[in-house]
Amino acid sequence: MILTGVLRHYATVLLASTPKKLELPAIREQRSLLRGINLRNNAHSISPSAFATRKNYMITAYKEGTFLKDPGNRGKAAPNPMTDPAAMEGMMGMMKGNMAMMVPQTLIMSWINAFFAGFVISMFAPLFLISII
Repeated sequence: MILTGVLRHYATVLLASTPKKLELPAIREQRSLLRGINLRNNAHSISPSAFATRKNYMITAYKEGTFLKDPGNRGKAAPNPMTDPAAMEGMMGMMKGNMAMMVPQTLIMSWINAFFAGFVISMFAPLFLISII
């Protein structure tokens, strides 16, 4: 079992693709959202005036679209992820990871099935014979 886990780990590492580098505007958008979440979650730790100042700054920046990676697409519908090649690469990565987990699991299940094939029959056969007699 331990050897299977080690082999599964190395198969996952070999099949994993390198993470895609994000450009600066995308990082800025993600970090601004995290900053707003952290402000809301930790509001009790700072004074009410400091919270109000930071909240007003974040609200105006969000309304103006200061932190958006593409302000030109503001208000438009999100593109279909199935047509994006980068999204398809991510989905293929997930499928490769799932297959790397399924193959060893299937081999272990078949080994256990072969090992215990006659066990269930031998345990229940006497009960079956007793009930017929």
